[in-house]
Amino acid sequence: MNMRKKLGLVVIVTFSSIVLLIPYLAYDFYNQFLNTYGVTDTQMGWLLTIYGASAVPSYFIGGWVADIFNPKKLVIVSCVLTGLTAFGVAASSSFVMLGILFFLFGITAITLNWSAYLKIIKMLGDEDEQGRLFAMSDIAYAILSLALQYIVLAIITWALADNPNGFKVAYIIYGALAIIIGVVVHFAIPNMTYEKEGKGIKEDLRLMGHAAKLPITWYLSFFTLGYFLIRSNITYLNPYLTDAFAISIPFAQAFSSAIRTGILMIFSPIGGTLRDKGHTASSMINKLSIGCIVFSVVLMFIPQGRPYVIWVMLAAILLLACNAMMSNFLYTLVTTAKVPNLYVGSVFGIASAIGYSSDLYLYTICGHYLDAWGNGGYKVVWFVGVIGGLLMFAMGRAIKKTYGFESMEEEKAN
Repeated sequence: MNMRKKLGLVVIVTFSSIVLLIPYLAYDFYNQFLNTYGVTDTQMGWLLTIYGASAVPSYFIGGWVADIFNPKKLVIVSCVLTGLTAFGVAASSSFVMLGILFFLFGITAITLNWSAYLKIIKMLGDEDEQGRLFAMSDIAYAILSLALQYIVLAIITWALADNPNGFKVAYIIYGALAIIIGVVVHFAIPNMTYEKEGKGIKEDLRLMGHAAKLPITWYLSFFTLGYFLIRSNITYLNPYLTDAFAISIPFAQAFSSAIRTGILMIFSPIGGTLRDKGHTASSMINKLSIGCIVFSVVLMFIPQGRPYVIWVMLAAILLLACNAMMSNFLYTLVTTAKVPNLYVGSVFGIASAIGYSSDLYLYTICGHYLDAWGNGGYKVVWFVGVIGGLLMFAMGRAIKKTYGFESMEEEKAN
């Protein structure tokens, strides 16, 4: 199979990641979801907390499931079940039912899809092709996310502007596409011979125990947590622009979507290139995390009101740029720390569970303060970014103290 065909197959299987986008439609279209379902900011937070309650342990469980069952079949089942669950959200009018459906998202999207989709990409290419395959996957995911958000935004803004339930069409569109993509995966992805990589739950737990003894496991875990605290709380930029600066909902949505995805596409490769050109991990993390802290503080104290909106938008862009330039360290720190391949999967499992654990509490806390303090609650939201920056800065210092990372050029010379 030539490389062009492999990259095409990577794009197809990456499109199955639409199931990962569906649970976050509520935050991508924050104002529209509030208006359509009549929930409060606190209740909105609880929905993502409920999703996190099933999603966080699924990062552990999903790896075992993908070791036992054929990953292609898991991805197909994930697409179909997540699509049907999305239809359920579109038909729901009860907060209790929404909570049940969001809990199911954690199982259908994470347990069945996350590890399986990564394994398929790994199986499509040789070791020296993995970098290009996963890079194509990142690009395909970003394009899929941004394109769908703008298409749905256009539909609900213009075609369904007068329909109070118009936003529900977003779940119908995403759900239908998920099922269609599942069918495409069935016919397009070859039936590759799958060899079980794990040796059973007891062995996996033993490896995880060894991984837990490695300092880099915990440095990466809390670095990941800090990184995603910022990535997660920037979703509040959308309602912040409409509530505190009187910006229209369509523009706020379009701008928020553009910078969340576009900044990552542009600045993540820049950060990776700087690392490869000899900048040490600890040095880059320390400098860029300080940037995250500074711009989060700026967002906290910029006066609210239409005349100051340009400064908020600029600060948000710079915050995300600093954060995005550190994204490569989510995956490369284990290599730089020379973690044995035997433990890499376990290290990532622990780091993912801790890093994504903010879904269990972040949105509930932020929603509570927005309900209690109104626009004043956004100071708490942006303070979360300060905490994220401090966590990453502390981990950068700890990494340097423990490992004393040399630059990439010095490592090659040695």
